Amino acid sequence: MAPRKRKLVELPDRPKLLVMETGPIGELMVITPALRAIGKAFPSADVTVMVRPDSALVLVGSPYVKKLLPVVGRERKGFLGVMRLASWVRSQDFDAVLVLHTAFRSALIALMGAAPVRVGLSSEGRGFLLSHKRPPDGTAYEVDEHLAVLELIGIPADGQELEIFLTEEERRSARRSISAAPEHGRLVGLHPGASHANRRWPLRLFVELAARLERDAGVTPVFFFGPREEDLAHGVTELRERDGKGLPVMLRPGNIRLLAAAFEFMNVVVTNNTGPMHIAAAVRTPGVFISGPTPVERWHPPGLHNTPVFSRDVACRPCDLPRCKLDRLACMEDVSVDSVLEAVLNHLSSEGSPVVPQGSGASRK
Repeated sequence: MAPRKRKLVELPDRPKLLVMETGPIGELMVITPALRAIGKAFPSADVTVMVRPDSALVLVGSPYVKKLLPVVGRERKGFLGVMRLASWVRSQDFDAVLVLHTAFRSALIALMGAAPVRVGLSSEGRGFLLSHKRPPDGTAYEVDEHLAVLELIGIPADGQELEIFLTEEERRSARRSISAAPEHGRLVGLHPGASHANRRWPLRLFVELAARLERDAGVTPVFFFGPREEDLAHGVTELRERDGKGLPVMLRPGNIRLLAAAFEFMNVVVTNNTGPMHIAAAVRTPGVFISGPTPVERWHPPGLHNTPVFSRDVACRPCDLPRCKLDRLACMEDVSVDSVLEAVLNHLSSEGSPVVPQGSGASRK
């Protein structure tokens, strides 16, 4: 007997929806096309997004989100945390819960919260907890996975583009910080950090890339660091001084939104496969993104202005493991400076590549 097809959900004109994604910044950024699709299909929808507090800023100002629910530490741990969140979900009387976070726990909260429609991927053996589900595709772009989940309840996709909604004050703040730095023509942003050490291109290679950009392209490299990346900043300074290159241009935006605003002023941004990669894509700045253990097709933003660089000669990649099991992190160490530099120069030489005049700090937006 052929399996019975599940009828598409008929949502009210003003549905009350919960979207669950309690992952880090990158994982929250890749749900922004799904939020846009919901907003275009249901302009009057009441959408709440359950998020991690340290990721929530990227959704501030989104016209498609009515409320953000930051899940604090005690609610993210243990069965008592599940019960607390499930009780809250039950009290809100949602028409549907979109469980975009792929953990078993998230689907369990939706079920215990008595949500009548629970939509998501049947990952981690959680399919029986969901009312509408599809199997995960490990080779698909993460954005497409989320959009396919929405289609289960009749919400059509509205493009793959990532979004972040910045204020003019945030852009002015970024302009001031960049104007205070020495500028010489075009700027290339370098973000050497990543939450996992095995996703970081070696710092010495970032420093070598900066020197080559200065020498071969006549552009100013600008290093970006987060609040917990002082060790990387010190490392860059030491390597530059050792090589007789002088102090680097460094910016330390106070939060991820100010980083996004600063990225708007860059001609090209180079990052590892990490949250800032998605931020660069969201502000439409040409990006060169270095991938090691992570699958490029799953996480790399599409589009001609986004270029992935990775080693094609390392047999064990992509392993997508948090730690390397080998003696040498070949998948990152074997990405050459030449290959990254070539990708940057291709963007700089492309027709219509933006230029920030010296001392102006003018946005191209």
